[in-house]
Amino acid sequence: MTQRKRATGSLRRIKAGILLRADKSGHEAIDAEVNMNDVSLPHASAAELKAGAAAAYRDIAVHLDGTPEDEVRLAHAEALAVRFGGRLTGLFTNLLPNPASFAGDFGVTALGQLTDSAVAEGDVVERRLRQRLARIGSQQQLRRIETFPGLLEEAVARETRWNDLFVATCARDDDSARWEAMVETALFDSARGLYLLPPKATQRSTIQSILIAWVDSRESARAVAEAMPLIAQASSVQLVTVQEEPHGRMGGAEVLADITGHLAHHGINVDVAVLPLKTTVSEAILQKAYRSATDLIVAGAYGHSRFREWILGGVTRDLLATSPIPLLLAH
Repeated sequence: MTQRKRATGSLRRIKAGILLRADKSGHEAIDAEVNMNDVSLPHASAAELKAGAAAAYRDIAVHLDGTPEDEVRLAHAEALAVRFGGRLTGLFTNLLPNPASFAGDFGVTALGQLTDSAVAEGDVVERRLRQRLARIGSQQQLRRIETFPGLLEEAVARETRWNDLFVATCARDDDSARWEAMVETALFDSARGLYLLPPKATQRSTIQSILIAWVDSRESARAVAEAMPLIAQASSVQLVTVQEEPHGRMGGAEVLADITGHLAHHGINVDVAVLPLKTTVSEAILQKAYRSATDLIVAGAYGHSRFREWILGGVTRDLLATSPIPLLLAH
């Protein structure tokens, strides 16, 4: 079988109460704490509820592309798979040349040659990745997604739908920027949570401190649901919202009462804060996360599409572009 035919074939493989107080750090914040003794749990203890609060991540997908960033993503994904006893699926994306960039007889010939070269290079990377994944053990597999721009992004989104979590890199530097459309498509089109790492992110031994950036919206609720396996096991959970303008009898804290009570009934003790908006929303979240030594930020992803071009909401875009802390986002 020629490489050209192989390339064509690959396309087919393709507590519950609120307590107002000053922030101990000196910042003007309104805190609301969950007192587990104030929540009635008639049939089970808080510890029992927390132990069974959410299903584990049984299938974890991780983006692989043959660059050094693969080891960063694999380290985080493998730690999650070990923690939850899950299977790890590597999604190797091998992007073929864009046919729209070639025209005429010469263009068709050049496209064929470049496609053959990309497939051959992909074969080398695939062999290396299979050897690397084999060191993890039997609970792993590799899937190769090899197609043209526009098709690859949708193929990745389809693959992530049958996984519980997708580990990828925030598209910031030269190596990861080419995957920006892939990350955004998976984020908005897979109905799954994305665990997104800053480039060269240092692996944390375990995720103990989680900050939930809450807005009373479907996207925030979805993100909390997707992150529940990690939230349920965390030793510290903070729920924060940003007070963009004064409102409500408690300066905005009342919007957190229901979600706080919901988490309490899952056995999860939460510290809550309403943050004043002195800079931007994303900066307020990141400053709070930094002061709290947060291991993971959980947030809803906002945006919409126009002719399949994803337009990210401002806070989502800023977090993806600047957060030094891993993100768990869902739409």
